[in-house]
Amino acid sequence: MQAATTAGRECWKCRAGAGEALVCARCGAVQPLPAGVDLFAILGLPRRLALDVTDLEQRYLAASRAVHPDRHQTASPEERELSLAASAAVNRSYRTLRDPVARGRYWLELNGTRLGDDGPAVPAAIADLVFETQEKLAELRGAGAGAEKDALRTEVAEIRARFTEHLTGLRGQLADRYAAPRSGPTLDELRQRLAEIAYLNTLLGDIEETIEEGSGGTHRRH
Repeated sequence: MQAATTAGRECWKCRAGAGEALVCARCGAVQPLPAGVDLFAILGLPRRLALDVTDLEQRYLAASRAVHPDRHQTASPEERELSLAASAAVNRSYRTLRDPVARGRYWLELNGTRLGDDGPAVPAAIADLVFETQEKLAELRGAGAGAEKDALRTEVAEIRARFTEHLTGLRGQLADRYAAPRSGPTLDELRQRLAEIAYLNTLLGDIEETIEEGSGGTHRRH
């Protein structure tokens, strides 16, 4: 995906120079988003993995206020539609870019690649623990009510805590790699790190589902 060119862009309403602005500085009209604009450009950010989170937050709040539909309730139908579209784009940009994992996935998309359709493989570094966990989950699913099931559920909950801690560490490492002083991760490294995180998210979902089933609860995947 290529960044849209906004040099010489004019306001559709008053014909003043609009540049990359979401809202015309002269007349206050919300501008249509250029075709192919990326999520970084929507918030006026350089296209790179390393972001200043505080700066991102400030840009989001300013952009959100400027294009929010409540500010354009008395405008023309065309302007209200532009406001809704711009507000949705600003929100999507913020949700994607503030999260290191979502930002990494989007970075792969921008560079014409993706994690793959076959599903993430078991990370080699934790393969033994993963297989042990799968066995425990099978035991918990097959256990009858009573002390044995309660003990298995407690054991699986402890495993869940270990994986959750490991996942938190992986997310932190990912953010650190983005901010590496010389260069960030290559596409291959990024894809590998994101695949490991995706696998752990799936595994934690299975663990949570099995624990809740063992407790008689209902689990709803998101």
